[in-house]
Parts: sequence; structure tokens; C-alpha cells
Amino acid sequence: MNIVQTAKALSHEERLDRLSNVAVNVGLQLKRGQELVMTAPIEALPLVRRITAHAYKAGASLVTTLFSDDETTLQRFQFGDDAGFDHASGWLYDGMAAAFRSGAARLAIAGDNPSLLSGQDSEKVARANRARSQAYKPALELIVGFDINWSIVSYATEAWAKTVF
Repeated sequence: MNIVQTAKALSHEERLDRLSNVAVNVGLQLKRGQELVMTAPIEALPLVRRITAHAYKAGASLVTTLFSDDETTLQRFQFGDDAGFDHASGWLYDGMAAAFRSGAARLAIAGDNPSLLSGQDSEKVARANRARSQAYKPALELIVGFDINWSIVSYATEAWAKTVF
């Protein structure tokens, strides 16, 4: 059986398990005693659970997952106060930077709806992105400076698949 036939023979759960193993042990090269900070769309929960299990099996001391949710994100842009788009949760990004300075690894699971905000006020979107970028800058500098081990894996959410296909 070749690799394509083997992949086709695997169940969805087995594929997620293999991806999780590769993400933790190859992509991140997570070390025993190291913390893991993971971000993911809520729809990626099946993958998050498997990655969490593999991280603890690899010796992670703590796995912290921060979820994003399309509906609550959209509600912010539909109903949120205008002044709120110039602010980001600085405490959250300060905490991420502190975790990275303490040696935590970073794993991002990509899969958010790429067109979620396409019908929203572009000025609000730009302001919110600018505020988030500014708040996240100290943590991002540790990532792009390769001061920590980090990786990105994708998860094909329904919204992402509908947009792409």
C-alpha cells in the first residue's frame, strides 16, 4: 500500500491524531516541562483536544487554549460601541508575551472564516486590527525573532471550506 492509499484508508479521527502528533513532536518539538499556548477557532475543537493529549504525553506542564468564535467576533462589529474598536485586550497579549518569555511554545490553528468581516464597516475592521497588532507586538516579536518554538497548522472549518471551494 502506498502513502496515498494509506491516507485514504485512515479515518478522519486517525488523520487528526497523526496531524496532532506531527504538530507537537515535529513542528513544535515540544520539550518536557514546557508550557504550550494554543489559539484556535472553536470549530477546531476535535483537533485541539488531540493536540492537547499529545502535548501532555510529550511532557507539557500546561496547555492553555484561547478560542475564537465567528459569531461573537461578528457581534462585536454589528453591535459594539465605536470607541471599542481602538482597543484590544492588552492584558491578554501581555500574558502571552510573559508566557513566551518564560519559555512557552506557541501553536496557532488556522481556520477562521476568511470572509467573516467582508460585509462590515472597513474602518472599524482596520481600527480593530491596528489595535490588536499594537497590543500583540511584544509577543509577536518573540515569535518572529525565533525566541520560542512555534508552529501553525490548518483546520478546514466549514466556513473556510465554503469560501475556498
